[in-house]
Amino acid sequence: MSARTVYQMKVVEIKDHTHNIRELDLVAETPTEFKFRAGQFVMLHVPQTEGKPLLRAYSIASDERRQNGFRLIFKYVENGAASKYVWDLKGQETLQFTGPFGKLFFQEPPTEQIVMLNTGSGISQHLCYLLSKKDQYPNLRYRLLFGVRNQKDIYHREILEQLSKELPDFKYHFILSRPDGGWDGKKGYVQNFIREFGYTETPTTFYMCGNSAMIKDTKAILEEDGVEKTKIWAEAFD
Repeated sequence: MSARTVYQMKVVEIKDHTHNIRELDLVAETPTEFKFRAGQFVMLHVPQTEGKPLLRAYSIASDERRQNGFRLIFKYVENGAASKYVWDLKGQETLQFTGPFGKLFFQEPPTEQIVMLNTGSGISQHLCYLLSKKDQYPNLRYRLLFGVRNQKDIYHREILEQLSKELPDFKYHFILSRPDGGWDGKKGYVQNFIREFGYTETPTTFYMCGNSAMIKDTKAILEEDGVEKTKIWAEAFD
């Protein structure tokens, strides 16, 4: 299929993780097969009362080995046309997508250590990598830092716990920038903790997905420490 093919995808599940994070499970109706590579994204066609639909990009958050659909994670944007459209869904609707697009693939052969930093809905891309590659590369050292504002913004702990059982050297941490009382985990911003991973001694690839300020700050730290630019991969979700 061409990336210009318009896919009709049925909403088979809607899951609200937090007050502003919604996940959709979509199954291909026509064409019935959808193939992609981990790290790619699709364009949602948001209908308009007049003129062409608006196009909005979303990273796929599911296993690339699934070929009949995918999962997407959305973060609510105030007054956003796509947010209104997605939050008005009740289930069983048919949405239109084009794709897959993008070349921010999981780098192979992989390095000994993989470090992933994400904020908000940026977990999408990293879940896709982990779910798609865990059987092929089970023995890598995987580290994931997930930045959210406070406790009520935490989601996908269950799937990360499951991955930590399946992968012998996978560890993740939620980093809270404005935690409420009682939080005894890491506080601040994800980039404040990357030097804990010993990447100057261990061959490491970095993947970042989330707000552009986090990506800029992280790149500055890594470049200061002499990490090659070919080992740093990033996609901004602003």
